[in-house]
Amino acid sequence: MMAETTTNSQESRPPVVGIFGHIDHGKSTLIDYIRKTNTTLKEAGGITQHVSAYEIVHNMKDGRDMKITFLDTPGHEAFSGIRTRGASIADIAVLVVSAEDGVKPQTLEVLKYIKESNIPFLVAITKIDKASADINQTKQSLAENGVYVEGYGGDTSVVEVSSVTGQGVDDFLDMIILMSELEDKKAERETLGSGIIIEGRLDNKRGITAVGIIKNGTISPGLFAASKGAVAPIRFILDASGNTVDELSFSSPI
Repeated sequence: MMAETTTNSQESRPPVVGIFGHIDHGKSTLIDYIRKTNTTLKEAGGITQHVSAYEIVHNMKDGRDMKITFLDTPGHEAFSGIRTRGASIADIAVLVVSAEDGVKPQTLEVLKYIKESNIPFLVAITKIDKASADINQTKQSLAENGVYVEGYGGDTSVVEVSSVTGQGVDDFLDMIILMSELEDKKAERETLGSGIIIEGRLDNKRGITAVGIIKNGTISPGLFAASKGAVAPIRFILDASGNTVDELSFSSPI
């Protein structure tokens, strides 16, 4: 977004987590449960058509409040390019697989993106509350496609979750924080912000607008954003909830 300066005051930054999986395997519903909102119901056509960014605070069992930024990517085959972009932004990936269906074509597609991006990932087996759920068969289908989860011949972390009952969701968030602490990504707060633009468009009222993730530093109105030779003034910024704010720092959706 902007040119960086450097200081010596680095600190651990919250993880940016990409949620990937086949259509209807419960990606958006899982995030909805975590956020306690109903954004899934507002999506045109009933499917996620853009990369959506959300920021949450998870209360750990040890009492710490930890921030996590989620990127929800489309599962439909028509949006493969958007999924690729999401994988390039994330620090950690979550491969969502339904306990009803097991591995599907888009599951394999996003697994390829995750491996090409060389980012750590865990598996979230969803819909475990369904009568037709078969967790062991789901793990078997993962193994048949080269993903060997813990307790099933491998060391890939796996969490079983229900977005209806909430079972396993806290364990899921704990696992993300544990993985992020092992990765220990660093950033500097007191420097000009830089990050990645997810989407941009021309708004009839606001002019050129963009959605992105800050990966380092701090961004505030009055600065300039630069990307591939294009430069534009930053007139205002909105946080993940759509509120106008004075500044945002690393790992925040903007």
